[in-house]
Amino acid sequence: MKFLALISIAILLIADLLAQDPGMEPIGSLGVELFYATNEDVKLAGDQAQEVAKEQVKALKGIKELSFSDYRRLGADRPTILRGYESWATPLKPSKEILVSFQPIKREGPGRIQMVLEYWQSKRKVFSTNPVLIKGKSLYFLGPEWRKGRLILAVKILNLKD
Repeated sequence: MKFLALISIAILLIADLLAQDPGMEPIGSLGVELFYATNEDVKLAGDQAQEVAKEQVKALKGIKELSFSDYRRLGADRPTILRGYESWATPLKPSKEILVSFQPIKREGPGRIQMVLEYWQSKRKVFSTNPVLIKGKSLYFLGPEWRKGRLILAVKILNLKD
């Protein structure tokens, strides 16, 4: 009788361990890039700042509010999008000074998803928005002033399961 009880408990424990949380299922990946934009000396961005590709500069200058004389890429991250949980991107690795949290709300059709996006700086939420993101298309956010310039956040869906 004790043996049967032990086997029953073992089966329940194994079944519990094998049960998958559907919210933990990866449904895609997000590309998050952090840029420094300025009309001043780009050396203020620091030694780690990288040149920005010409196509990216053209896209940034095409938006009136984001038109600056120079741009530098400060960092990027490519976190996984989980079906039902909040995830975090750290574009300024290894620093956690600037973070982006995101969580899917609903699908808006093939290659489209509405998400909660929050931009955090110095452990304070700077802004929160619920945009519909389209696979392969960047969404730009004008961030706060920084070192005689502005921070710009670019968010893009890289992969998305249909």
